[in-house]
Amino acid sequence: MRLLLVGVVSALLAATAATQSAPAQAPARHCPSGVNGRTVLLADVDSVVAAARAVVIDHKTETNQGRVTKRTVVNYPVVEAVDLSQLSTLRGATWLRRLAAERCGGVNARYAWAVVFRDANSVLCCVRDVVFVVHQRRGWSVF
Repeated sequence: MRLLLVGVVSALLAATAATQSAPAQAPARHCPSGVNGRTVLLADVDSVVAAARAVVIDHKTETNQGRVTKRTVVNYPVVEAVDLSQLSTLRGATWLRRLAAERCGGVNARYAWAVVFRDANSVLCCVRDVVFVVHQRRGWSVF
């Protein structure tokens, strides 16, 4: 009976870990392969932003006017996250889909989320960094 109980608890813990909002493994920075309706998993906005931040912010520094600063969630905030798989009429969604298709092809663009960051340390107004995130069965891809 104890062995059965241990097995059930282990299965529940594994299922809970698989559905956490943060990516369990480090996202890969490449164009995903094998993207289609069967390999792509649903994702919530918090998980998508966490995957994008893991690639764009984590341990990155930049130099602005001779000053080196580490990227953080405060000085490199997310200003927009858009699910490109939805037929969104949001202003700019068409441009984001086109940009994703140019980077990694139309199929990847159809299943991606766009995450837009703003560089608050830049002396230029409105410097933006756009990345695209796809959640597949084998993990997260950011391009």
